[in-house]
Amino acid sequence: MRARVLALLAAVMLLGAAGCEKPQESVGVGVLMYHHLDGAGGSDTIISEAGFRRQMDALADGGYTPVGLRDLLDYVDGTGDLPEKPVCITFDDGYASVYDIAFPILGEYGYPAAAFVIGVSVGRTLYKDTAWTMTPHFGPEEMAEMAASGRMEVQSHTYDMHQWAPFETSQTPRTSMLPLPEETEEEYAAAVREDFRLEQEVLAAGGVEDVYALAFPLGRHTEQTDRLLAELGVRVTLTTDSAHQNIVTRGDRDSLLGLGRLNMSDQVGDEELYAYLERQTCSKKN
Repeated sequence: MRARVLALLAAVMLLGAAGCEKPQESVGVGVLMYHHLDGAGGSDTIISEAGFRRQMDALADGGYTPVGLRDLLDYVDGTGDLPEKPVCITFDDGYASVYDIAFPILGEYGYPAAAFVIGVSVGRTLYKDTAWTMTPHFGPEEMAEMAASGRMEVQSHTYDMHQWAPFETSQTPRTSMLPLPEETEEEYAAAVREDFRLEQEVLAAGGVEDVYALAFPLGRHTEQTDRLLAELGVRVTLTTDSAHQNIVTRGDRDSLLGLGRLNMSDQVGDEELYAYLERQTCSKKN
C-alpha cells in the first residue's frame, strides 16, 4: 500500500509541477467537501464510513496535514504558520452522521474539520413545518459538544437560503444565496442580513458565538453577497469549484474568499484525491 501511495504521489507531482508558482509568503490549501455518511455510500453526497476512513488514511499516507479554518485566518493575520501540505476537511448541511460517524473518526486521527450548518434544519428530521421527512440533522447539544472539543469548527451554511424546492410552498424557493429574480438590491440585502441574524441565533444556542465562515449553498454568490458578508464579519467563504486554486497569502484577507473544494464520495479514489491536492499544494511557501 505504501509503495502504491508513493508511486501515485510521484506521478501527480510530475504532472503538476509546471503550474505551481505562488506569490511570496503564500500557501496552497486543498479543501475537501463532504455531506452525509452512512454504511453504504453510493451517491455524490453520501459516503460510506469505510470510504471516509480510506480517504483519511490517504491523507496521512500522502503526508498531508489537516488544518482548521482558524489556522488559515491566523496565517493570513501573521499570527500563525501552516504546514507544508495543508488540507481542510469540511462538511455541508449539518447532518447527524457528521456527529455520529465523522466526528469520532476524526478524533481517532486527531484531525480538525469544519461543519457548515443550515440553521433552520438544526435538530430536525422533518423539513421545516411540513410532514416531509429528511435526513436527520444534529441538534444544539451535539453542536455544542463538537464546538467545545476544539476539533470541529461549526459555521454557517445560511439559516434558510438552501431551500429544497419540491418541499417549499412559496412561489420562488431560495435554493442558494443568489438574489431572487423579483428582488431589488435593497430587498436582497435585507434578506441576507436577516438570514445571517437568524443563523447567529441558532449557532449561539449551540455554543458558537463567532460566525466568521460561510459555505455558499450550491457554491453560488454575487459581488453584492460578498460585500454584505464582509460587513457582517464573515472572513472565510467557500464554494464548490474544485478547479479553483486556493492560494492563502499573508496579509491578504481576500485570499480567504471563494475557496474552492473537491466534492468527496466513495468514487473519489487515491489518484484523483492526490492529483487535486498536489495542484493545490505543490509549491513551497517562500
